[in-house]
Amino acid sequence: MHIKLLLLIFCIAVVSFSACKKNNDAPVVSTSIDSLNFVNASAQPFNIYLNGSRLINNSNLSIGGSSGYYTVPSGQQTYQVKKVFDPAGGVVTTLVNLPLNLAAHHYYSLFIPDDSASHAFTTIDTLRADTTAGTCLVRFVNASPASGSLDLSIGGVQYSNQAFKSVSGFSVVDTSSMSPIIINQSGTATQLINGHYPLLEGYIYTFYAKGSPNGTGNSALSVGVTVNGHP
Repeated sequence: MHIKLLLLIFCIAVVSFSACKKNNDAPVVSTSIDSLNFVNASAQPFNIYLNGSRLINNSNLSIGGSSGYYTVPSGQQTYQVKKVFDPAGGVVTTLVNLPLNLAAHHYYSLFIPDDSASHAFTTIDTLRADTTAGTCLVRFVNASPASGSLDLSIGGVQYSNQAFKSVSGFSVVDTSSMSPIIINQSGTATQLINGHYPLLEGYIYTFYAKGSPNGTGNSALSVGVTVNGHP
């Protein structure tokens, strides 16, 4: 009699354990992710938020600065660009609300030229290793809404007739000396920018035009650079 009772209790315990285990199993969730680099091509520092939560917590994204690649969810997400906190007013002003729908498992850069959502744009960053000694990879992005089409020359490589929001492919450039950077208005010999930049072997660079030819101070036309990868 006692043996039968013990067997019955054991069976009930096994069934109860199985039911609890089944009910408490966490569902398998497939999370697709992207890598997103934020580029400040505007004339003021700002902060980036994802669906209302601040992404860059340690500091503001400075003028001409870039965040490096953040891991973010793919699919439809809303990004906000907000001004630096104003202690006098006690508020954080939103400059741009930007819904993005990014495909899974890609590298992207998000360029913010100003406080207009229509001017913000993303690039797909197709990164590859540069294994040739004495060279690096370079591309050009036109992030200047007011400049029209531009030509850029760097290290002997020419990017011609680049309209606003256009992005070139990555080209191999020699790193043996300080590389001259020249930006012209497309179709003219007028040099808008003339300078030099030290390129490092094995690095992946994006040079981008920002600001306006008629701007002054932080709004003046200039060249920014973000590093997409390095050895």
